Amino acid sequence: MGPYSKVLLFLILVPFCANAFSGEKPWREIRSPHFRVMTNGSEKDGRHVAQAFERLRGVFAAEFPGYRLDSAAPFLILAPEDEYTTRKLLPDYWKQSGPKPAGVYFSGWEKRFAVVRLDTIREDNLNRDEFAVVYHEYVHSLLHMNLHWLPTWLDEGLAQFYAYTRFEGSHTYIGAPPKSKYALAVLQYRPTIKLAKLLDQKGSFTRDEEDTELFYEQSWALVHFLSLGPGMEGGARLRKFFNATQQGVEQKKAFQDTFGDFALVQKDFDKYVRLFAFQAGEIPSPPTIDDKDLLTRSLTVAETEAELSSFYAGTHQWKLARESSQSALKNDPKLALAHETMGFVYLDEGKDEEAARELSQAVELDNKMYRARFARTMLSPLPHSTSPEDREAYHSELMKILDVNPEFAPAYVELAKFYVAQGNPNKAFGLALKAEKLEPWRAGYHLLTGQVLLRLDRATDAATYAAYVADRWTSPDHDEAMELWNLVPVAQRPAQAPKESDAKQDVSTAQGIVKSVACDEHNMTITIEDAGHVLTFRIEKASGGFSDTLWFGEDHFTPCYHTIGLRVVVQYKPAANKPYTGDAVSFGFRDDLPSPPANATNASQLKGSPTEAQK
Repeated sequence: MGPYSKVLLFLILVPFCANAFSGEKPWREIRSPHFRVMTNGSEKDGRHVAQAFERLRGVFAAEFPGYRLDSAAPFLILAPEDEYTTRKLLPDYWKQSGPKPAGVYFSGWEKRFAVVRLDTIREDNLNRDEFAVVYHEYVHSLLHMNLHWLPTWLDEGLAQFYAYTRFEGSHTYIGAPPKSKYALAVLQYRPTIKLAKLLDQKGSFTRDEEDTELFYEQSWALVHFLSLGPGMEGGARLRKFFNATQQGVEQKKAFQDTFGDFALVQKDFDKYVRLFAFQAGEIPSPPTIDDKDLLTRSLTVAETEAELSSFYAGTHQWKLARESSQSALKNDPKLALAHETMGFVYLDEGKDEEAARELSQAVELDNKMYRARFARTMLSPLPHSTSPEDREAYHSELMKILDVNPEFAPAYVELAKFYVAQGNPNKAFGLALKAEKLEPWRAGYHLLTGQVLLRLDRATDAATYAAYVADRWTSPDHDEAMELWNLVPVAQRPAQAPKESDAKQDVSTAQGIVKSVACDEHNMTITIEDAGHVLTFRIEKASGGFSDTLWFGEDHFTPCYHTIGLRVVVQYKPAANKPYTGDAVSFGFRDDLPSPPANATNASQLKGSPTEAQK
């Protein structure tokens, strides 16, 4: 976060603008140096959207020097021209009461999307509050791309701080408050959450809408105060605190070391939020992208349908994904993207043979389709085979994926597991660290490194990884971290143990290997085996989680498929009714590392050791 001067800014925002267009036009693609926009509006409007994202990216680059700004997950911005088109893209939003979105951001594991509705962001429309959601979530994605962890209030506060960024000629204003007259009233008329409690929060308040609103607005106001408030040295003290948390310092200690006693900071903060006007930071505007660097082309009907089918799949609108990909293939059977999407549709339906066929066609048509190649490989027998020939072929496929996209973290995860199975934890360690660096926000990637450290006879380091995750993430990541912690001998654990989850009343825990899963619309029946005992539970499909290192990830996870053979931990309330052993409360699928071959050399005897750069 860089230094900036101050100007007085009242609760009014100048809107992000885009000119109107007339007449219906085909979808087109606009490419800027770092973004891709698809629109059925005017070319000028599409270019303006691309410029707006380039400028915000430039602001972030100036404020956070040295940060990665481009993810391995491709980012597509859809700019529909009107409500009618937006409703076709996001039909579920129109099934709900209340205001309809002007902008939405979707952060998938493999792809990212933003939807920016053109008719709500014209110069004559002063309502930018909804569009700011896109900037807010985009800032989240940039932070998560670079940081292992942030306190929830700081994560949300920073995203909101930059969400209303204004560009005015040679000057850019950051830290502007929301335009809505209701947005900050909650801070001026309700007692603020005590700072010590706010810092303890591992997730936004969800007890009721008012508490959630207070949490978000106070998070914004606290970042504003610590950046622009009196004595805050233009954000230098916040940067000091920020860096301390990244180095593992417990956040309450880092906060008091940086800002002083909680009670004194609380007093100054409460006075600050009663202001009727707020200061905004003024920084030089980032360079404007030259118009000649924006490349435009008209898409065919089939290409448009294929792109939209990928959007529908990436946002888990599977019925629409199927319809659009089938329509695209009817118009052009040689579209690799449409075959890839159709493969993922079949994957979601548990039709693995059909999925593999479509994914293979995608790769044959375009060998750059690394997502299709990865999914096809993981659906094949190769990951589970022990024959030398198959192991070599599996390794080769993973390397081909990384040749196309060397920042695709799931391939490094699978390679790390591959080398653990080969009895080479040293090699696995470097690959686990690579995945962790590429996707630092995934708790499971840190735990993978910790598990490999155990196999390198570095139990204390493994326990440190476990404690780091357990103290910062919530369940099921917290529970998985505690499993790693408990694998470390007591004598080799750090003195400070991570905090256990609060015990749930009348809830027991069972774990075992998944033997069968049956699903209906909302629930699933899962049968597991533990030490010869067969247990059956009925549970809501949405009430569980899974290890981040499972290959299908959030984009393709459904507990109904691809979970047989995994270890699962189930929390349940014991009951007498049969055939169920109890009413399940939650579940967590685990991704246990494979066992090394029986003749593998002990980890401590392997040649080589992690370099200082790897540690």
